[in-house]
Amino acid sequence: MVTIKFIALIFFIFFSNYSYSAQKIQIIRDAEIELFLHKLIKLTVEDSKNQNYQPRLVLNNEYNAYVTGSSKIYINVGLIDKSETLSEIQAVLAHEIGHLVLNHHNTRLVNSKKLSNYSKMATIAGLALSADGKLDTNSAVGLMIGSSDLAKKSLLQFSRIQEKQADKFALDQLIKKEISLTGLEKLLINLANEELINPNTSPIYYRSHPFSKQRLEQVKRYKLQYQNVLLKEQKIYINKNFISLKYIKNKIKSYNNDPYQIIKNSENKSDFLSNYSKLIALYRIGKYDLAEKELSLIINKYEAYPFFYELKGDIYFKEGDFNKAINEYKKALNNLHEVFTPSIDLLKFSLIKTYLQNNNKGDLNKSITILEELLFNNPNWSYLWRLLSKASGKLNKKGIAYIALAEEALIKKNFIKAKKYVDLANKQNTLPSQYKLRGSDILARIKLNK
Repeated sequence: MVTIKFIALIFFIFFSNYSYSAQKIQIIRDAEIELFLHKLIKLTVEDSKNQNYQPRLVLNNEYNAYVTGSSKIYINVGLIDKSETLSEIQAVLAHEIGHLVLNHHNTRLVNSKKLSNYSKMATIAGLALSADGKLDTNSAVGLMIGSSDLAKKSLLQFSRIQEKQADKFALDQLIKKEISLTGLEKLLINLANEELINPNTSPIYYRSHPFSKQRLEQVKRYKLQYQNVLLKEQKIYINKNFISLKYIKNKIKSYNNDPYQIIKNSENKSDFLSNYSKLIALYRIGKYDLAEKELSLIINKYEAYPFFYELKGDIYFKEGDFNKAINEYKKALNNLHEVFTPSIDLLKFSLIKTYLQNNNKGDLNKSITILEELLFNNPNWSYLWRLLSKASGKLNKKGIAYIALAEEALIKKNFIKAKKYVDLANKQNTLPSQYKLRGSDILARIKLNK
């Protein structure tokens, strides 16, 4: 007979090696930082002008960045905080974009599925042979563990090959863009030293990445090969203002560290970064008048910089002075001479939220117009649909409100609720034709999903 222990092992093999627990990540949406990272990507990768790579800042202190197969590049706060140069971050970004360009995500999924099926078939065979008496339990267990281990090693080997390919892509891009390799070299030296002194370093068969020493040797070969190419550190400008890595680090820390400690540390300091940290800390603890006073001094010096107006709008919003907040957000938009849609969209999002607070007909209609523009670029941003429903409902445009709620429900895969809202919308005699078409499209998508 097959023992309960044997059955438990089967479940372990089936579900442990090839299942991934959903990790909760906290995304920080900041227009200025995303624009900074977007410009950094454009300076780093040759085809970034034709690809809409979307940087997303993740509240995680680990030195890391990653991609999931979409155009989004997730960049940990820790990567920015622990990097000493822009070229270090650029090397990591180029590596991750290499995974996207080389289509590693899809090929890894296909390979993982094949190996998973191979392991499962071996498990079923072991179970069948054991139950039939043709194989003793210990041998069956050995067959299953062995096949599972082999599948795992094969998958990790495949991953290591892809990591080497992404490394080569990154190095090629850095050389083409004449970006210094010093940051990448220093990073790999530190990682190689950690692996050397760490007794828990996994054997090569159980690693998803090659050893850092091997990757470092590749960097050194590139440096020798291209030693006549002038490689340099690059600079980021927004509206002709030089934006340093130090400034971005300072902003992130100002919003995440203890505000009272920041205020204490800024005492008797008059440099720009200390003053900027102090005003953000004052804003966070509700000292809006003091924060506004500090910010006004900065705006007087940098009056064309859009993101200081954005911060002033945030201060007025918190104070409840929505008309002043609207004016500041408009100044931010008027002064942002860029074409990076997500940064502009985030500023417009702040403007929309402020219009909705005013509750007058003119501002509500303006919010609907801007929401429709944003939804054209961000159709899967569910909260925008919720805001469109709210604004439309306040103007008694019930049909539009129902369609917006249907879109939100569809994004969240609540098909029953989505259909219900479409049915309610279709009962409204004043439903605009474009929203009737959208309702029909929602029903078609529900049917397709089912």
